[in-house]
Amino acid sequence: MSIFHFKKFSVQQKNSPAKITTDATLFAASLQIPPDVKNVLEIGTGTGVLSLMIAQRFSDIKIDAVEINPIAHDEAQNNFNDSKWSDRLKVVLKDFNEFESERKYDLIFSNPPFFKNNLQSQSNKGKNTAYHTNLLSFEALAKGVNLHLAEKGEVHIMLPYYEMSLFEKEMQAVGFQCKRRIELRHQAESKIIRLFNVYNRGEEERVNIEKEVIIVRDKNNNFHPSYIKLMKDFLTIF
Repeated sequence: MSIFHFKKFSVQQKNSPAKITTDATLFAASLQIPPDVKNVLEIGTGTGVLSLMIAQRFSDIKIDAVEINPIAHDEAQNNFNDSKWSDRLKVVLKDFNEFESERKYDLIFSNPPFFKNNLQSQSNKGKNTAYHTNLLSFEALAKGVNLHLAEKGEVHIMLPYYEMSLFEKEMQAVGFQCKRRIELRHQAESKIIRLFNVYNRGEEERVNIEKEVIIVRDKNNNFHPSYIKLMKDFLTIF
């Protein structure tokens, strides 16, 4: 599907290597932003869909979105321009490792590339960059968010279970601890598909981490109430 129509905006995704996925849209729909947050950074925006969803949810924030792929950058720019929130959305064509900003961000979020040793496409280099840690390692990501985040800011990250454990070690190395964790499961008894973790600065490992579970389908394979609650403001099927 080259154009994905949401209730309040549409996303052109014909050319971008990374297409819209269920887990990514749930990540954006579940992301909690404190009331004092004004400036937000997305790392690796792809089509721009996550920034668009968050701009719809929070009317007072401005989002800078970094994208390394020129084709995805252009598509995200067009999607931002065509939305109601174009004045609050900005996409920057840049390798995050080289990204510079005069401001510190109140909140940073990312659905980063996570494949490390998997087989890669011989013909689609853009897809390799979008999904593999070739150009953005977990160590570089952790150091980058530490550099660009305001002192009392938050970092929201979506990763598979094992990869999140690797990323968490890198975050701890730069002085961050997990404060909130959402488990995404296809059904209640299924394994964890993704983790949505929230980090902020803190040297001591936390015992009482806020926890939540999002389930996509119920036992009858209908959409689960937790899924409907998050996506009803976005998907035209609800």
